[in-house]
Amino acid sequence: MTGFDDLNEAGKEGATTDEPEADDESDSDAASADDDGVDEPAFPFDEAVQAQIYPRKSTHEAFEDFLDIDVRRHLREREIRNETGRELHEAVLRVAMEHPEEIAGELEAQRQE
Repeated sequence: MTGFDDLNEAGKEGATTDEPEADDESDSDAASADDDGVDEPAFPFDEAVQAQIYPRKSTHEAFEDFLDIDVRRHLREREIRNETGRELHEAVLRVAMEHPEEIAGELEAQRQE
């Protein structure tokens, strides 16, 4: 037994209430017929994987600003207000995968700098 056992238990209890499961009845009650599903996260947290990326600090800061300012403005125009980080990262990766030639070109340009 350690001095932090009570914190561990409290963390386990909090983890079960952070986000409702996709099959939770309250989700289906909250969604209306004209909702189109844009009020709920695209996928549950348990489907996410935590992965490291290693950009330069300046690039990462610019990326975070880009998400916070530009992308979120476009989301608000679509009346989406409860986006999660995992949804933003999923969207970024999917868009990137649609443009492999541009990614290869950018990497080549970086090496020539």
